[in-house]
Amino acid sequence: MSERKEYLGELARNWRVLLAASLGMAVGLSMFSYITSIFAPFLIKDFGWTRSTFALIGFTMLATLPTMPIAGRLTDRYGAKRMATLGVLLLPAVICLFAFLKGDFRYYFACSAGVLVVGCLTSPVTYTRLVVEKFENARGLALTIVMSAPALTGIIAPPFITSYIGEHGWRSGYLVLAGIVLVGGLTAVALIPKGSGAAPVRAKAVAGAPKERHFREVLGSPVFWAIFAGVLLTTIHTPLHGSQFVLLIKEQGFDAMAAARMLQVYSLGTLIGRITCGLALDAFPSRIVATVSMVLPAFGLALLAGPVDTTWAVAIAVFLVGVTVGAEGDLLSFLVGRFFRIEVFGTALGLCYCALYIASISGVLLNSRLLAAYDTFTPFLWITSVLVLFGSLLFLRLPKEAAVPKSEGS
Repeated sequence: MSERKEYLGELARNWRVLLAASLGMAVGLSMFSYITSIFAPFLIKDFGWTRSTFALIGFTMLATLPTMPIAGRLTDRYGAKRMATLGVLLLPAVICLFAFLKGDFRYYFACSAGVLVVGCLTSPVTYTRLVVEKFENARGLALTIVMSAPALTGIIAPPFITSYIGEHGWRSGYLVLAGIVLVGGLTAVALIPKGSGAAPVRAKAVAGAPKERHFREVLGSPVFWAIFAGVLLTTIHTPLHGSQFVLLIKEQGFDAMAAARMLQVYSLGTLIGRITCGLALDAFPSRIVATVSMVLPAFGLALLAGPVDTTWAVAIAVFLVGVTVGAEGDLLSFLVGRFFRIEVFGTALGLCYCALYIASISGVLLNSRLLAAYDTFTPFLWITSVLVLFGSLLFLRLPKEAAVPKSEGS
């Protein structure tokens, strides 16, 4: 009973940190995966872009490969609160640039890449650091709450923004979006308690002492490479979660309405996966939770690739695939917080997030090549099923117990 009281008490004591991080995430970079597509039909109609041209926007994620680790390193050096503030001020300014779009797709591409570059400062590398600093017993649940915030924005914002664009135009829509990000972001920063997310206290340099090498510390760790490779292999199937999802379900013999129902099942899987993973991380060894959470899509993908196309079989398959999407964000921040010093948390998390982006790009290219060669999703499903199975086992290579050195000044 006392353990449960302490567990809930940790949430009560740090409610401002939890609220600040959740609000920051809700209007930060992660929000854009739910918002960007709202503007697409209006832009395509006004400028006559083809869907194939617009699909190229997916390659803007390449901009995050260098900038996410840099954002993490800056957070480690100057503090989460300072970097979040900078991101909150820069991100709306970049969003406003969309309002001046004249039809040049290269301009739109550059603005979209700019959102990702400055948005890294409003991503999990800044806001989840606040959680890792303050939470120990309820860290998994706290991360679940924070990482779920963008999905809440994805539920509330699209109808409002779509209606506003319909009445006032997409240019005004971008300006309103910038205002929401600015007001919400500044409120989040203001909620951060004094002392939380501050720049770390540095000891005076001793003559002859070696300089700290944060990137070297992270990249030289076998734990980092186990996490990186595990995430890379277990998320390479992510192209199926976006525009390909309905096409995949239709290939199983379902109509558009049935595919929409399967999308609901998939969404349910992401929600349950996120909540279950967060609670399990607080109760069980993280290496076991990571392995179980990330191996489930292997069975779902294999089921989709197999000959059984009944409703129940496909529903189970998409549910299992959705579980990982719900768990991966919580899992990454938790594992980095468990196995790395807080002084290198942002650096390590930024580098780990690169695995997600590399997996997504690799998955897009692999799926495209296989579809061109075989005109079916089956080869991609079988290959990614095997990769997910192998990748999930890499999490078993993580230490049984965390051996993180004490933070500086502790």
